Amino acid sequence: MSLTAAAPPQGPLTAGEPVASNGLPAAVAEVVDRHLAGAAELEQAVWASARSAPTRLRASAGLLLAAVVATGLDWAQSLAWLRGDADPATETPDEGTSRTPAEEAGPVAEGRAAAEAAFLRNEAEWTTWYRRTREEIESAGTGLGQWRRHLSDTLVELRRLERVDRLDAPSGSVFRRLVGLHQERLGLTAAERAQAGWLVSLAVLRTAPRGPFFADGPQALDRRLHEETKYALATILDQMPDLVGAGTEGRQPLPARGAPLPLARPDAPPSDLPGLAETLLARRSAYGTYEGPLTVDELGQLLFYAAAVTGEKSMPGAEAPLRVRPHPSGGSRYPVRLMLYCHDVQGVPRGLYLHDADAHALLPLDDRDLSGELIPAVPATDPRLPATKAGGKIDAAGCPLWVFLVADLTYQRLHYGLRSYRLVLLEGGHVAQNLSLVSTGLDLSSVGLCGFYDDALHRALGLDGVNSAVLYTYLVGRVTAQGLSA
Repeated sequence: MSLTAAAPPQGPLTAGEPVASNGLPAAVAEVVDRHLAGAAELEQAVWASARSAPTRLRASAGLLLAAVVATGLDWAQSLAWLRGDADPATETPDEGTSRTPAEEAGPVAEGRAAAEAAFLRNEAEWTTWYRRTREEIESAGTGLGQWRRHLSDTLVELRRLERVDRLDAPSGSVFRRLVGLHQERLGLTAAERAQAGWLVSLAVLRTAPRGPFFADGPQALDRRLHEETKYALATILDQMPDLVGAGTEGRQPLPARGAPLPLARPDAPPSDLPGLAETLLARRSAYGTYEGPLTVDELGQLLFYAAAVTGEKSMPGAEAPLRVRPHPSGGSRYPVRLMLYCHDVQGVPRGLYLHDADAHALLPLDDRDLSGELIPAVPATDPRLPATKAGGKIDAAGCPLWVFLVADLTYQRLHYGLRSYRLVLLEGGHVAQNLSLVSTGLDLSSVGLCGFYDDALHRALGLDGVNSAVLYTYLVGRVTAQGLSA
């Protein structure tokens, strides 16, 4: 569905005009018109003091935060709402528009980078802003408080219409588009809307400013994490896992966009594969120019021996045998999933895939050429940056295969609590070593990279970066113009 507004961009906001778009169901149009008629004065009360760029940013962020509070979503859902709102690639384009995710990537990336720069330059200011703005939103006597109440009333009406099947879209989608309409009425560009969404999401995640990145001491985040996740005899009964079995609760859904692509399941290891000792001694992280192609058989063998389900085991007390893979996992839950961008794999259409470890198949997620988003998201492959002392540069323009180790953090946390983050990182190391050794055995070059711009990479892969996050990035191919190896 689409909504349009009659108010001119960046001009005075006027009340009382019917501005619902043509084609809306009558009941929806009535609610939208009534909402917009009473919204202009409330918007203007918040926007009136936005004279400079910083105050304009704070005002737009405040209006957006009030809208998120009005939904009643929890913190994780709020983050998805905010970051999805900043990312048109997660939206279904309105009827009559022709903008594609690739065309929108520029403004979204620009807005996200601006938000990160504004927030990280002064975290103390923005964490204080967030606390004070939430207090203002909760107060009925403030401009933001009245704005939140107006939005809440409208959302109640939309949900009522949804219950009686009078909407042509879910109430949340209608409300979200309505919030976008308000941002457009204020004259915000796509980059500014993305900036506001990402900035508020960063503030939601940070309750206090982070200290210097390399600072050590008892309050350093890594020290606190290690200390607070220790097992102790006095509390071990409260720390023990309390969920049985893997299940799917907590998994971030990654819906496939097409039929699965089955991969061949080897009956036995090829006779020409080198032995374990020989492979361990030959393993190297290769820097240089990555080229393809790979064959679908090479891809199938790499994924099968590194991470596919290879058998079952019985456990005392378990209702059914556990399906196991070639690497350890806490509770046999396997929170680490493999996503792959196949750029030049013979027999596999170019695109993004999720490896189905049970079926040993590729689930299509996105058929776009992602190399233009992936290469600048990794400093080692970004041609704009010099080589670091820790490694060489990588020319990834022709890299046939990118493999991403994605951790489902919520999925594992439901079972192991604070200890889960240790387990996720350990499992990521197990899987990464498998990828390194199997690629070496197949006479392929590979390199594991932990340095990447997290949220830029998450956006390219369609991940929320909160419940599901990339731990490790692997490049696999054949390296020419060999650089440094480690």
